[in-house]
Amino acid sequence: MALRLEIFSLQNCSGCDLMRRKTLSHPDVLKEIQSKWDLYQEEDAFAGDRHFLWYPVNFARDPEGKILRIEEGFIPAYEFMVFLRLAEAQYLIQRHEYEASWTLLENTRENYPASGLIPECLYYLGVVAHLNDNPRATAKVWRVLRERYKDSAWAHKVMLQWPPIT
Repeated sequence: MALRLEIFSLQNCSGCDLMRRKTLSHPDVLKEIQSKWDLYQEEDAFAGDRHFLWYPVNFARDPEGKILRIEEGFIPAYEFMVFLRLAEAQYLIQRHEYEASWTLLENTRENYPASGLIPECLYYLGVVAHLNDNPRATAKVWRVLRERYKDSAWAHKVMLQWPPIT
C-alpha cells in the first residue's frame, strides 16, 4: 500500500502553475512520487466543500488516510523532495521502523543541506534515536541542531535551559 500525496490547486493561481510546471515535472520529484506515492490532484478546489486559505495545498497521508504533513503554497522541487521524505519518515516512525527512518533522514540531511527543513529533519533524527534507545545519538544530533540552527523553532524545542519568562 503506497503513501498518498494530495495536491489541491486553483485555475489562474501562479503558485499552482509553478508547482505543476516546475516542481511536479522535475525528474527527481517524479521519480520519488512514482516510487512511493499515489498522487491525487484536484483543480478548482473551491468546488464542493473544499476551501483552503492559500494554494496549492499539499497533503501527505499514510495508506490509511491519516495526515502526515500539510504545506500550503508553492514549494520548489528541492524543498518538495524534503517535504516528501519528512512525511515518509513520519510514517516509518509511526510503524516503529526506526532504523529505516534514521537512514532516510540522514540521507535527506546529506543530500539536501540547503533546505529550510533541515532543522526539522535534525529534530526528528533525535526523536528516532531516542525512540530507538540511543540517548547519545539524540544528544549529538540535537547539539548540532542547537548550534547550527539556534534561531529555529526546532532548536528551541530541544533547549536544555530556557530563558526566564519576564
